[in-house]
Amino acid sequence: MSFAAILALAVAAPISDIPEIVVIAKRLDGVSASVGQDPEGKWHCSLDKSSGVRSLDNGLCKAVTKCVRKGARNDDAIHGCVTKSKRRLLKRFEREYRKRM
Repeated sequence: MSFAAILALAVAAPISDIPEIVVIAKRLDGVSASVGQDPEGKWHCSLDKSSGVRSLDNGLCKAVTKCVRKGARNDDAIHGCVTKSKRRLLKRFEREYRKRM
C-alpha cells in the first residue's frame, strides 16, 4: 500500500537570544515534508526546501516518517507529532550551537 502525507509544518520560533537560531527556526517553519511508502514497503521522505542545516533536515524527515509509521494518519495527528519533534530538534540544535560558541 502506498500513501503520502504532505504537510506545511509550522512551529513558533523558539525564544532565543541567539539571532542565528531564530533565523534557522523560521526557515524550518517553512519546510514542507512528504512521506510515503513504496510497494515494497520502504519509507521515503523528501523536503520541499532546506532549513539550511542538514542535521535539522535529516531529523525532520526521520521525525515525520516516525510519526506516520507509528499510526498518525490525519493532518492533525501528524502535525501534533511533528510539532513536538521540531521543538526537540531545535532545542538540541541550540544546545549544540551554544557549546561551539
